[in-house]
Amino acid sequence: MKYKFKPGVSLLFSETPNTDESLRALAKSGLDYVEIMYASYCDNADWVNFVRKVIETTSTKINSVHAPFSNEVDISRIDDGGQEFALREVSKAITMAERLGASIVVVHGSAEPISDGERPKRIAQCKSSLDILSKKAQTSGVRLAVEFLPRTCLGNTLEELMSLLDDVPTEIVGLCLDVNHPKGYEQLPDIVKQLGEKIITLHISDYDGIDEKHWMPFKGDIDWGDFANALSEINYGGAFIYEANLDGNTAEEKLANVLSNFQRILTIAENK
Repeated sequence: MKYKFKPGVSLLFSETPNTDESLRALAKSGLDYVEIMYASYCDNADWVNFVRKVIETTSTKINSVHAPFSNEVDISRIDDGGQEFALREVSKAITMAERLGASIVVVHGSAEPISDGERPKRIAQCKSSLDILSKKAQTSGVRLAVEFLPRTCLGNTLEELMSLLDDVPTEIVGLCLDVNHPKGYEQLPDIVKQLGEKIITLHISDYDGIDEKHWMPFKGDIDWGDFANALSEINYGGAFIYEANLDGNTAEEKLANVLSNFQRILTIAENK
């Protein structure tokens, strides 16, 4: 098996990046990728420029920006003015990605709970929003990655997630497979193979197969060797982004543990 994907981590940097321990640790980590969580202070061009310049001095690439999400920032909202508000907020993350030189913006299809009765309307609204956001993304030179979500969120099954992409250009909008979210960890290799090239980024953590836990790999039930080999079968060569509660007491220890955990996954996969 050939494993083309490379390790990365999702981080939220502080409002004062010049004193941010995670940013300093990232610069020395040897990780290939980082995903940066959006916050309101990221709208500040000076903040973005500082972070970008620090990371550009390293071997780490800014893979993605995670767009904001909440009950208010929900692109499937059907109340008066709700969709417009959510689109404005998510659009800020697209602008941030463009300024940082990131290639992907991760987007949630909805918040929750969503009842069965309102689900069709919410799906239609989500698709409308993705159409609007895809046009902004194309102008900004980035791609959207719609995330596989849990529980009653939109995109909580393979079929529904894929249906959200029916009316948007595949070269602009793909999928973020969060392995903490499917109902049943044993489905993951098949999900990978069915989604195939639609997967443009990953969120990595472990869980009990019932609900998200965001544990580090090997603390839950996912078979990481089978998962890595499924990625190899579809020739996935993107980022393997850890979005987990990282082990370690310091930022340096946490990022070092990401790298060693990733190597453990590859070793297990190679011996399958």
